[in-house]
Amino acid sequence: MAVPVEVPEAARRLAYLTSDPRKHAAGDLTVIAFYFLLRSGEYTKPRMVKRNGKMVRATRTVQFRVQDVGFWKDGHILPRNSPLSLLLQADSATMKITNQKNGRTGQTLHQESTGPDGAVAALARRVHHILSNGGNDKQLICDVFDNDVWVSIHSSEIVSAVRMASKALNLQDRGIDPDMIGAHSLRAGGAMALKIMGYSDSTIRKFGRWTSDTWQMYIHSQISRLYEGVAQKMSTPINFHNIAFIEPPSSMQDDVME
Repeated sequence: MAVPVEVPEAARRLAYLTSDPRKHAAGDLTVIAFYFLLRSGEYTKPRMVKRNGKMVRATRTVQFRVQDVGFWKDGHILPRNSPLSLLLQADSATMKITNQKNGRTGQTLHQESTGPDGAVAALARRVHHILSNGGNDKQLICDVFDNDVWVSIHSSEIVSAVRMASKALNLQDRGIDPDMIGAHSLRAGGAMALKIMGYSDSTIRKFGRWTSDTWQMYIHSQISRLYEGVAQKMSTPINFHNIAFIEPPSSMQDDVME
């Protein structure tokens, strides 16, 4: 089920009330996923399976790495290894995905900053955490340096973060069951936000990198905002006529008269 932007924002706030770097990372990743309409497999630890005796990625998706993220300020590149205070001043950020599950490669995603609660700031914190702790450009953006060991955020941690946030926001009082919310709810929520704000279907499809109209499954008819003002507009009297009815040929008119 789609979630409103309050959910990733609350997930981030709740995470930073703790001193746990894993929770910090999960909180920031929920914000990034919402604004960039990411699939959970694109920004969390890759799922591995055994094939022909070897452990390989379960899908062709290549998760985002530090080197896939770029920061901009006034049209100029900000080096990724800049101090956090400088990265947080970025007015936009770009993410380049190497490969997706649908086979598309080299696609570019871009978002402008919405302040400290937004995706650009979240990316800045992720990149700075990794590089400032001795990490490198090839590491995944979900990597965390915790107790002198590098670990990666799992999709289950994202699910836990968004469900905890939804409960803290009492979304159940708004008919949104926390048990129906998962990591994919962030991608669905981003698509819903674009739809509600009036963006065209083609723009949403391009932004979410959908190759077909399957994205429309995320536009839930249960969301009340979609119906706002609809009844009022439908009640407006409209004068129209049936254009399929035209004057019959003169021969037919003669037959009718006879």
